[in-house]
Amino acid sequence: MIVGRRLSWHIILRYTGRGVAMHVLFALAVIVGYRVFDAWWMAVPAMPVSVLAAALGVLLAFRNGSAYDRWWEARSLWGGVVNWSRTFARQVLTLLPRPERGASETLTELELAPPASPLLRTAVERTRPLLTVSGTRASDGAVRDQFGQARVHPEQGSPREKLAALGTAPQAEGEARGALTGGMVEDITEDARELVYAQIGFVNAMRCHLRRQDPLPEIVPFFRPAVIEALREEQNVPSALLLWMGTRLRRIYGQVTDTQQVLFLHVTMDRTLSELTNLLGACERIKNTPLPRQYDILLLAMTRAYLVLLPLGVVEDLGWLTPLVTAVIAFLFIGLDAVGRDIETPFEDDVSDTPMTALCRTIEINLRQMLGETELPPPVQPRDGLLY
Repeated sequence: MIVGRRLSWHIILRYTGRGVAMHVLFALAVIVGYRVFDAWWMAVPAMPVSVLAAALGVLLAFRNGSAYDRWWEARSLWGGVVNWSRTFARQVLTLLPRPERGASETLTELELAPPASPLLRTAVERTRPLLTVSGTRASDGAVRDQFGQARVHPEQGSPREKLAALGTAPQAEGEARGALTGGMVEDITEDARELVYAQIGFVNAMRCHLRRQDPLPEIVPFFRPAVIEALREEQNVPSALLLWMGTRLRRIYGQVTDTQQVLFLHVTMDRTLSELTNLLGACERIKNTPLPRQYDILLLAMTRAYLVLLPLGVVEDLGWLTPLVTAVIAFLFIGLDAVGRDIETPFEDDVSDTPMTALCRTIEINLRQMLGETELPPPVQPRDGLLY
């Protein structure tokens, strides 16, 4: 997303440079032919050109308004992702009870049926603690720079190296790993801690999913190796993570003996997971359903036709000023058309897109503070006026 006060000339030329240059050269050819070679037939009445300009302006305004609505809806949806992520962490840390029995006691009805999916089995199996102070640092691998590349802490390997390392012997045996660096609150259960980290992993997986990037290297710091390995088979990783979180919550419900409390927890937590599912689905709808191509084709054809007729309609009155006037008007119409095309796709990892990387980092900082951590990654800052 462009957040700088000044717009880079590189971006301006990227949007309009080639198209404006072509129409200025055409206008220059028109005025040379009209004045030097006395090609009087090149001049056309100005009235049709003016009428076409008015119609084109209305269509551009309608199309760009629709594109902006999509862009703003995308940003609003990610605002909801931020808020519901904080809500989920708060509910996990304040509502979920401590276990009332040991791991060897009889299971309740909520835990009787073991899941068939390998991914869901990782949510209900009892393992060693997930996160330790000696885990990975600051989750820098879950953040991308303005070029869409993962930024890595100097003392870390790349996320893909971490993913490749999952097959090593210590981790295969269940050795604890994670993204904690210190300052942990002692009275937070491992179930609650793992669920909060799962939420951080979910938003990063959602970001990569919408940008059509591989999410697994980005979420390695937030999950046990068994979970990452099970996620390899999933087509929609963020949706699978929501199912995993719901299954993990079911295991916690099975440790509660009070039926009313179980019902309250189930309704409350399920509503939060449903809201996150709705936000994911709404973002996928924007991603997978572009504006009708008829708008793009019609506007592109009308814009080019108008800019071709423009110098022919003004050459008689403006003379040698025709190329200059053509340049100004071409910049306006080509720029409006390009901006509309750009903002109608807010999840393409481009300069005008929703800053999902920065929002994921904000969620990570907020949720890790809720866990009582003190060593936190810094917020993502704009670079060259761009926030990704």
